Amino acid sequence: MIRKWVEHLDAFFRPKSANVNLGWAFLFALLIGGVDYFLPGELYVLYLFPVAFASWYGGASYGFVVAIYAATAILVSDSFLERRFVDPLPPVITFVVRLVSYALMALLVGQLKEAQRLQQQLTEFIVHDIRSPLTSSISGLETLQQISDGMDDIQKEMVELALVGSQRTLGLVNGILDVSKLQNGKMEPDWQCVRVEEVVAGAVEDVALWAQTNDVALKVEVRAGEWVLDPTLIRRVMVNLLSNALKFSPPQSQITVVAESQNSVLRISIADQGPGIPPEFRQSIFEPFSQVKGTKGGTGLGLTFCRLAVNSHGGHIWLESTVGKGTTMIFTLPQQELPSVPESKLEPKA
Repeated sequence: MIRKWVEHLDAFFRPKSANVNLGWAFLFALLIGGVDYFLPGELYVLYLFPVAFASWYGGASYGFVVAIYAATAILVSDSFLERRFVDPLPPVITFVVRLVSYALMALLVGQLKEAQRLQQQLTEFIVHDIRSPLTSSISGLETLQQISDGMDDIQKEMVELALVGSQRTLGLVNGILDVSKLQNGKMEPDWQCVRVEEVVAGAVEDVALWAQTNDVALKVEVRAGEWVLDPTLIRRVMVNLLSNALKFSPPQSQITVVAESQNSVLRISIADQGPGIPPEFRQSIFEPFSQVKGTKGGTGLGLTFCRLAVNSHGGHIWLESTVGKGTTMIFTLPQQELPSVPESKLEPKA
């Protein structure tokens, strides 16, 4: 719950300019100053929050500005206003101590943010540089598969193994890039008014052959009409969840997909009859590269992508699982207002 609120707040402040967020930091500092003056006790440590906030969204220099303001405001308050508590140290010394403390916080948070930025740039650089030759390799292997008449069985198997491995690596590379974009707000939803039935049907169709091969039945129930969402992102979310369900579903079992709307919220659930997820893995399963112990295959990014994509819609995703009986993945999407677009695009898409 706390992480959900933090992610929502970050999504609110991240698109704003550094100057706007500096204004928010000053507002937070003013509120803390008012509370500090009227309440018993000393709340000087709370000023670290607006300092860290300004550094995170604007850089260390913005944090230094708020640090100077906070330390000066406390000095002025102690020197010219009637206080209920007397600081045993001279005002100038306490001013210097607080200023140094706040400045160190600004520096540390600014460096952390810069390290995150450099990590993101490095990730994008590596991903883009790997994806291009990898795509070329896959094209070459697919061509070899098509002209494999002169190959013996061992050669054909080696080409197939190389192709499967390359495709899995490409999926990992694309997953890293998509997760990075979602985390940094670079993949905004393409809001469209669509029929929920069409989105669900498209996702089910993508995994239908796999389900048939594994002798797993797919049951679909849709009790929702039109909804404003990004059909591509939500379809990918459903495909990821269905793929996970299929991976752990025994033959002759059933996966049930239910989509229903109630009180301006779209609720989609995907329930399997697999082995279930042990309690110790349920909290971390949506984290990057997290997998249930003992499982093989996959990149560990699918559920992370699902969480970030659902959060970008203002929704929530969670799981309910009973060991030995199965797992139900559930996510909700609140109804959104369609952004202003030409009238021709407002019609629901089939």
